[in-house]
Order: sequence, then C-alpha cells, then structure tokens
Amino acid sequence: MATFSPREISNPHATAMALGADFHWHPQGEKGHLALTLTPQPNGQWLSLLGGKLRFWLRGVGLTVQTEGATTDHGQNFFNSEEIIFTSESVAPQTVNIEIALTEPWGRLQAAVKAHAQQVAIAETQGLWPPDLSPNQLAIADRLLAKFLAETYLAPAICWGQWLLAKSADADPQITWQPLYDIENNQTLTEANTSNLGDRLGLIIDSPHLDCLALAKLVGLDPQRDLAGGKFVGANLNGIDLSNSLLMDSNFRGAILTDSDLSNADLRRTNFRGADLSGAYLEAANLHQGDFRKSSLAVANLIGTDLRRADLRGATLQNVNFSGARVENLHFGDNPGLTASQQAWLLENGAQLASESVQEMLR
Repeated sequence: MATFSPREISNPHATAMALGADFHWHPQGEKGHLALTLTPQPNGQWLSLLGGKLRFWLRGVGLTVQTEGATTDHGQNFFNSEEIIFTSESVAPQTVNIEIALTEPWGRLQAAVKAHAQQVAIAETQGLWPPDLSPNQLAIADRLLAKFLAETYLAPAICWGQWLLAKSADADPQITWQPLYDIENNQTLTEANTSNLGDRLGLIIDSPHLDCLALAKLVGLDPQRDLAGGKFVGANLNGIDLSNSLLMDSNFRGAILTDSDLSNADLRRTNFRGADLSGAYLEAANLHQGDFRKSSLAVANLIGTDLRRADLRGATLQNVNFSGARVENLHFGDNPGLTASQQAWLLENGAQLASESVQEMLR
C-alpha cells in the first residue's frame, strides 16, 4: 500500500507562521495530491529586542517545494510560489495544492517557507526609540527592523518540512535524512547579532532633519529595493526620486509626494489615501489594487500605468494623463477635475463607476 510519512516538520516561528501537510494518493498509487497549509497566527508575534520589543506579522510569504524521485504539476522537480498574500493580521490559513507523481519506487519532498523584508509588517514597537521621531525617521526605522527580522530572525526559513512518498509500505529508500536547516543560531536575538542594528537605529534617531532617501542610505538600505512594505504615513517625500523602485504593500497615507518621480515603480497594493501626488510622475508604474481615495493626483502623469482594481473614489484628477493606462475594474466616482470625456474613456475600458451622481451626469 502506498504511504506518505513525515520525516521532519519544523515550525521554529510557530507564533508567526506554521506549516502543515496532507497528502491523498490517487487510486493508481503513483500520483497524489499534496496540500500544504500555511497558518498565520492571529495578531502576529511579539519579540524582545534592544531593551524594548516589537510586534510583527507576515503580509506574505514564498513557498518552494523540491522533489527527488517524483515530479510536481508540470513535470518539474521544483515548485515555486513567490507571493502568497495575507491581507491582514488575522486571516484564515492559506492552502497551496500541488499534484505529485512518483517516478521511482519512493520519493522525497522538501518544502520551505521564506519571507522577504517587504513581507514583514511591523505592527507596533515599544521602547525602541523616543516618541518624537518624525514620519521620515519612523519610515526608515520600520524598514530597517523589517530587513533585520527577515535576514536574521526569520532566516534561513520560517518553517519547513520533509516527507517520504513510497509506492508500498515496505519500500526502503536507503537514504540519509538530514535536517533541512541548522537554526540554532537563529532562534535567539543576542546582543552580538543586534549591536549593529542598535547602532543604525541610533543614526536614524540622531538625524531628525534628513529626508527618507538620505536616511536610508545612512543606515545601509537600498532605496530601490529595501523600502517596499514601508510605513510612510504623513512623510514629506516632495520631489523624491523613487523611479524603478520596489514599493509594493507600502503605506503612503497622507504623505506629501508632490512632483515625485515614481515612474516604473512597483506600487501594487499600496495605500495612498489622502496623499498629495500633485504633479507626480507615475509613467509605467504598477498601481494594481492601489488605494487613492481622497488623494490628489492633479497634473499627475499616469501614462501606461497599471491601474487595474485601483480605487480612485474621491481623488482629485485635474489634468491627469491616463494615456495607455490599464483601467479594468478601476473604481472611480465623484472625482474633482475628471472630465466627461475621461469618464467615458474609463468606462469604455472596463473601469467601474461607483457614484450614482456621476452616472446621472453621463446619461
């Protein structure tokens, strides 16, 4: 009889995320259905750090599965899902389904769950810095902590597992099972591995007048890659150049981004509610699922942007250029400055009107 048995299931950060697995053989016994379940813990995890503490949660993870003596859905021995998204701190488990086919009398499966810094959300902190930090300082300190957690505390993986598949219960693979990762030095944040972090936080605290880009460079962050997922609430980013940057899942609520260059930036699922993007250059930016409610996009350049499923309700759109933009399922309504011809063009290209008053005007 075919079997599926665990050799290693490790959840070292179970207070943040846990991995479970279930496997069902198809009747012929050489193929089966693997269900890997990721369970994020409600409200994330508290962690003591530098004499204070913080609470973080994971807004997303990546999952890889490698096989030996078996193949996955598309005849490969490697399955990769880089972006499994969790939309809030308290969410239901996510299940990833993979079809597995044995190519030998036995097969080995290995799964690992990892998180990048942009997927680490710092929910709150206590005792890590003075209460009067500026929005710019808070934004860079937030991303510095997220990168540290991803590369130090959550490395080499958040959770992982190894399983044996066999065509019969007496199949002997005669292989040596080794732990996937040695995590002895990654479980505890010691004084040794946090001293550099403390020094860099000190640089941020002592530099209240620097802008976000200067602060990021001061503490060794790459502005084009390390600011994704950041909290820039109320920050002054006037005239900033973040073109070609990774900024997905960031929060720019109420931020000042006038005349900023965000062209070709990845801004998926980003919150711009109430932000001032007047004159911003957003050509070819990915704004998929962006929230622009009550923001100002007056005189902004949105040429060639991806605005699918974005929310523009209440946004000021005076003299906005939508040429070549993708607007399917974009939501708009009573938008100051939006002309009748622009409204008609948006509707013709799949945008969704969310205001009865505007509908009456267009009739």
